[in-house]
Amino acid sequence: MGITLVVTGSCNNPRTVDLVVYNAKVYTVDGSFSVCEAFAADNGIFVGTGTTEGIRNRFKGKKELDLDGAAVYPAFNDAHSHFIQVAQGLRYVDLRGAVSVDQVVERLEKHNKQHNPDFIAGDGWDQTLWEDKALPVNDKLNEAFPNIPVYLRRIDFHAIWVNDRAIELSGLQPGDPSIPAGEALMTSDGRFTGVFLENTIERINAAIPPMKDQELVACILEAQDMFFSFGLGSVCDAGLPLHQIKILDSLQKAGSLKIRTDVWMNPSDENFTLFPHPYRSDRVDISAVKLYIDGALGSSGALLYEPYSDDPDNYGIQVTSDSFFIRTCERALQGGFQVATHAIGDKGIGKVLDFYSNFLEPGNDLRWRIEHAQVVAPGDFSRFGMLNIIPSIQPTHATSDMGWAAERLGPERIKGAYAFQDLINAVGWAPFGTDAPVESINPLYTFFAAVTRKDKNFLPAGGWQPENAISRENTLRGMTIWAARGSFRENSKGSVEKGKWADFVVWSGDLMTLPVEEILTTSCTMTFIAGEQVFP
Repeated sequence: MGITLVVTGSCNNPRTVDLVVYNAKVYTVDGSFSVCEAFAADNGIFVGTGTTEGIRNRFKGKKELDLDGAAVYPAFNDAHSHFIQVAQGLRYVDLRGAVSVDQVVERLEKHNKQHNPDFIAGDGWDQTLWEDKALPVNDKLNEAFPNIPVYLRRIDFHAIWVNDRAIELSGLQPGDPSIPAGEALMTSDGRFTGVFLENTIERINAAIPPMKDQELVACILEAQDMFFSFGLGSVCDAGLPLHQIKILDSLQKAGSLKIRTDVWMNPSDENFTLFPHPYRSDRVDISAVKLYIDGALGSSGALLYEPYSDDPDNYGIQVTSDSFFIRTCERALQGGFQVATHAIGDKGIGKVLDFYSNFLEPGNDLRWRIEHAQVVAPGDFSRFGMLNIIPSIQPTHATSDMGWAAERLGPERIKGAYAFQDLINAVGWAPFGTDAPVESINPLYTFFAAVTRKDKNFLPAGGWQPENAISRENTLRGMTIWAARGSFRENSKGSVEKGKWADFVVWSGDLMTLPVEEILTTSCTMTFIAGEQVFP
């Protein structure tokens, strides 16, 4: 495939525009999922679509791209991620894929020798990959790092594993009555194991020196370039404090933040004070409030009606009180914000549905969301549709968790877990995301997991719970127009249509027609935001 850039046009007095793209296979993802050959963009907006001949007769581009039949899609939109956490993670120790405690320590020691830091931070460890799948203790961390604090976030970010020096700096003591039940794991002789869950993580994190603003900005811009290389034009940041929101806003006002960012604010008084109503701009939207009802399944914190099948005394953790949850929903409704709530366990999801029902009327278009919706009780699927509650799904969670989820949940409960097609059936649509850095931000993995229900090794052979595989068309919708709809931006982006932002990607192979075995061999070759080429 050759891509040719030319600066010539037709001789029929065509309109001069910034960009003409032709000889392509453009999946517009419009209402009829039409495919066209060409389009024109001017001042950052699509101004026409059609055949190569028709577009080149109507428009003369200051730049013109002959794509030689390449596939083009609307720029991908990650509808649930943590942009700044991904950016900060570029400076942390990556523990993803480590298969033992010893391998974790090896990576930490290598980082320590290279950088000689005042503290060590890492993320991505996952005990389900280890021979001993129990949550770890910190003996080997203490042995390797007796004097420097070590802070290691689990892959789901709902557990942290730290050494004794970090515990000492936090001020936490065994028996502290202010630690919520179940959030500090203990040894048999009454000591902290080093693993802390949910709200208590914040008390540990408070002792970590914050990243300086200058370094954070550098990380954000580095992460942005990485996202562009994957074909992302829009991302979500699911829950930010005021200071980080201000940094993103200052970057977009300066013109250096080009990726479109859907920011959900933490439900703090200072956030509601500065943003009593939604704030929207071309590159930063602040129009949703993020809440949590429970923890994560991998760290056994998801809130369940019945105890964990592999931990019969544990029902999970409710991390936000009923009263605070209701009060935040009231403030959001009054201000015109969406509410987006992390809910993973069946009881957690049931409680959120109950809470939302106090505020939502049948037929509403407020688009309040339940994020992840991983374990749904059989009677609760229909409740999503009755109140137009949007299930926000992350297809790679299914293929990451399938090796151990049934052990956690048992043979009956697992049938309602990661049931993405059932959730789409309940409402008619759903925005797709990754929950990065929990999963890779690369949308190619989202597409592959959604349509195959297999991991990157093509296992299991028939796909895991394949009845919940999603069609290629709906997967592309979930990554583009449905993701835009999830944040009330479907009239601005998410499809290649006249009047919308000219955000699009060129792909090395056609995801809609390739054999599934070849999907993961493809990649983004070009990314455009508002008609501007931002990758490569």
